[in-house]
Amino acid sequence: MDDPPEEAYGRVTNPERFAPLIPAAEELIRDLVSRFDVTISRGPAAPSKSKTVAMLETVRITPVRRDQAPLTITFTSFPGLYLDVGAWQHIALPSCGCDACSEDAESTLRELAEYSEALTAGQLSERITGNLRPVLEHSWDGNGWGRSGKRPLSGERAAELRARPVQPPADGRWRPWSTTPPS
Repeated sequence: MDDPPEEAYGRVTNPERFAPLIPAAEELIRDLVSRFDVTISRGPAAPSKSKTVAMLETVRITPVRRDQAPLTITFTSFPGLYLDVGAWQHIALPSCGCDACSEDAESTLRELAEYSEALTAGQLSERITGNLRPVLEHSWDGNGWGRSGKRPLSGERAAELRARPVQPPADGRWRPWSTTPPS
């Protein structure tokens, strides 16, 4: 909407418009497993903190090399997806879904494709800079698009992130995924 009414913010009258995300994510998982040297695990999702959206299932796709960013897809009842990418990226698809937003299934499907293509091509970098005043930085350099950001962290939060088992390579740049070896 060009100038949505105030009541459109926070209201969701048609979440089912995002239903195509679910089969698209399933197709993406099949595609990634067929093209890349990865392991996959499926299981129940962690309980949701939301009172209205349930986490349904989590699919972890882990490349064979530690310098290749892992991808976790969590399916939600909205219907929607959460993508946990690399060490610290958390992406909601759709990002909002309220009636005031311009998101639709087509744009959200395009985002899913863009993120997965950039991920497998090694076009994500993440790092924490600074010790006294740590900053979490990320950059996506997709084909024809890009996103980046910086967020200040407390020293405690920076230490928590640095202690997680998945860490980006020393230079912050995740490497392209290895393709499936020929049979």
